[in-house]
Amino acid sequence: MKKVIGLLVASVLVTLANQSALVVADDTVVAARTVAFVGEQFEISIEVEAAEGAVVEIDPTSPSWGGTEVVRIVSDVTTNGPGRSLHGIRIIVAAFQLGDLTVAPAVLVTSGVDVHQRTLPAVALKVQPTLAANAPLELSPLPPPSEVGGGESPWLRPAIWLGAIAGFIFVSLALYSAARWVGRHLPKRIEPPGDVPMLPDLGSAEALLAADPVRAYRTLGTVVRGELARRYGFPAVALTTNELQRRMEAEGVERWEARLVSGLLHECDAVIYAGYRPAPERRLADLTTAREIVEAHA
Repeated sequence: MKKVIGLLVASVLVTLANQSALVVADDTVVAARTVAFVGEQFEISIEVEAAEGAVVEIDPTSPSWGGTEVVRIVSDVTTNGPGRSLHGIRIIVAAFQLGDLTVAPAVLVTSGVDVHQRTLPAVALKVQPTLAANAPLELSPLPPPSEVGGGESPWLRPAIWLGAIAGFIFVSLALYSAARWVGRHLPKRIEPPGDVPMLPDLGSAEALLAADPVRAYRTLGTVVRGELARRYGFPAVALTTNELQRRMEAEGVERWEARLVSGLLHECDAVIYAGYRPAPERRLADLTTAREIVEAHA
């Protein structure tokens, strides 16, 4: 019998402890408006005190909101204290019922497995219509368009033609200047010296990779271009890298090989003309790529 009484007392104590975690302690509600138009959005700030570790959530379905609806939650900040936590929540609401309303926000407090709905202190709100007191409740037609005085200026059309001609001249001069600038700054075509064979040994490029990368990459480009000219019968040495890329596509060169060639020759142009200096590992990788291109059909 004593055991049964002890179990009942313990159960009651546990229930009271859980309920104490949900009891209202010091909840506050502050509305940014006491008077609002129907449908107008405004902010309500609430503070809910609960047991430490409890979860507080807005309950937008409660009828205690009194003709207002929750639009969104702006912020939710929890401050923990000794045995308690203070939950500060800012929400945006809108009223959709006219007249004097009593708005009491509702929250759900969850502690462990227990969920308790809490209705917070109510605030008064007066909702006014957006229409005037005697305004009709139907849409009125727009007034007809009115004529604008004055006529077209005699100088309007000549001014338009002069502006069009001036714009055409300006665009033409700009294109001409851009073409001249591009022509001066494009990389020059690589013309191999007459006494240098079209297919120099890649070993000479390997010897120059560390000491003179410009000469080394010029040799790599010359070897690859010469091999392409020998293999496919088009003047690869006389073409720029972009021209060579288009020519390989037109000649039906295998896509994998064309990509290797384009990537390597762009790297060579960057070293020779743009001052780019690859890392030692990248130089050896470019040398290996050149050998793969040259020996692809060997």
